[in-house]
Amino acid sequence: MIVDPKTLRASGIDRLTTGPGPDAGVAVSADGKRLAFTAKSQRIRTWLFPFEATTGHLKGSGEAITSPGRMSVDPTLSRDGTKVAYRVPHGESLGTSYGDVRNEVWVKSLLDGHESSLIADDYSRWLARWSPNGMQLAYERRNRRTNERQVMLWSSQSHEEEPLTTLSSNTLWAPYDWSADGKWLLTGQAEQIWLIPLAAAPHAETAAQKIISDPPYQLYQPHFSPNGQWIAFVAVANSPTPECTLYVVPASGGRWTRITDRTTWDDKPRWSPDGRTIYFVSGRGGFFNVWGIHFDPSGGKTVGEPFQVSKFESPRLMVPRWIPAVGLSLTQDKLVLTMAEESGGIWLLDSVDR
Repeated sequence: MIVDPKTLRASGIDRLTTGPGPDAGVAVSADGKRLAFTAKSQRIRTWLFPFEATTGHLKGSGEAITSPGRMSVDPTLSRDGTKVAYRVPHGESLGTSYGDVRNEVWVKSLLDGHESSLIADDYSRWLARWSPNGMQLAYERRNRRTNERQVMLWSSQSHEEEPLTTLSSNTLWAPYDWSADGKWLLTGQAEQIWLIPLAAAPHAETAAQKIISDPPYQLYQPHFSPNGQWIAFVAVANSPTPECTLYVVPASGGRWTRITDRTTWDDKPRWSPDGRTIYFVSGRGGFFNVWGIHFDPSGGKTVGEPFQVSKFESPRLMVPRWIPAVGLSLTQDKLVLTMAEESGGIWLLDSVDR
């Protein structure tokens, strides 16, 4: 970039590299004539693994189930394990914020392999979650021009969407889970977690019930236990040192029970179908992996120490480092996870001063 030394205004810009990118890690030599950088190739897709949810064992190496030419993140399995919904971001990289790109929701059948976008238009959609019977998807839809948002319900029968909440630029009702009877949505709103009744559509926020509120924390990823008595969620402390910790609270609200310590980033809590194990993604050990911890649903306490489920320890196949977009979802015999395949090298560019 050419900059006027007096006004500090940029007057021109030249492209230095010609590869597909991303190119990063730039270092300029002391004489200003050479440039070192890393050129990286990255594919981020949804992977399906055979899984035993009772024991917490992956039973195979798994396979990618989404197209290599299309980034896919935040997958969620239907409860019968026959289809997966996931998000396709149309942006520069995985780390781009939700507000900067258009996100599409796609659905893939695990029975016949067919996959397609729900609706193709200029709206951005994300956080798609299947209803218990697999007939509906709840997700947030955003108008990219006005930044107004609302929760929508999409029908797998009519292939049309209907509003659940009022369009608003001030309130975010991020849908994370459904109640077992399909009558309520469990949603997150910064430092609060709410229940929203479907019966009150299209203004369901007017009948919302607050379950958890704690201003010192940002609350995300709430999910009901199979028996509906507990909610697992993550709390991110509003502090200079980021920490993301798993908690469980009674579904009616009340005292939090801490599930993991505060020394690592633990995220995406998901219940086993029998409600006796909470699986999650954790950064302990350097690479993010799937971990689990046993839970006593009658006493509301953990049993034993966390145990490691997966061992992805190479950029050739790993859980992406940008954890907000990573999705984890499971049934009794399946587990889907956002995975990255990365490769790259260090390059040197001469005569960059010309």
